[in-house]
Amino acid sequence: MEDLDFIIKYSFTTFLKDCPVGEDPTEFVNEIDFEVYLTDETGHLQEQVGKGKISQILFSLAMDYGFPLSDVMDATHSICQMSGVLFEWDEDKDFWDKIETYFEYEPLENYDVFFLETLEVIAKYRGIGLGEKIINNLIERFYSSCGLWVLKAFPMQHDITIKSEKEQNRSDWNIKMEYSKMELDFEKAQYQLFNYYQKRGFQNPFDMEYFITRPYDIISKSK
Repeated sequence: MEDLDFIIKYSFTTFLKDCPVGEDPTEFVNEIDFEVYLTDETGHLQEQVGKGKISQILFSLAMDYGFPLSDVMDATHSICQMSGVLFEWDEDKDFWDKIETYFEYEPLENYDVFFLETLEVIAKYRGIGLGEKIINNLIERFYSSCGLWVLKAFPMQHDITIKSEKEQNRSDWNIKMEYSKMELDFEKAQYQLFNYYQKRGFQNPFDMEYFITRPYDIISKSK
């Protein structure tokens, strides 16, 4: 991979309003899409080789506006599922109790969360360390923008929409992903992902699927 050059393009959209945020929980979530491209020596795009999505959850902003954090946790289905595992919903407890107890001797820098919801690399470029480089770049680019990174280790080839997709109707992207050639046994595929993320500094103290880390832990490991 030393002879190959890649770039990541990030994008997200936000609406301009006359009034401050605070009417809708999704106003406290930035959905950031990214695309990974192979480039030539001059930097021109050659081929899209990866893509993914991050949800930047602005808990700190919600706290400053006095917006109910439980509503922010319920902003989208995927965030709600994640929050149900990592945070306290009991009114008698602080929502960060589980996280702060786990990082008792290594406190988080702030309360914002980056949730890596999807990350895909086409078959042609898997197995060369590109996934790890992408994760490191994501964390570096948003290093001071969050206190906690979260990801769900779910093998995409077992997504019901992909499994039910008929061969003649497959998108160009899904053809390049070659899902059918990936591990078909769910438990084995999941174990492979668990092992992959644990080796890169993520931990899953509360649930098998949800992995967490502080940005510093990944950066220090990659030095």
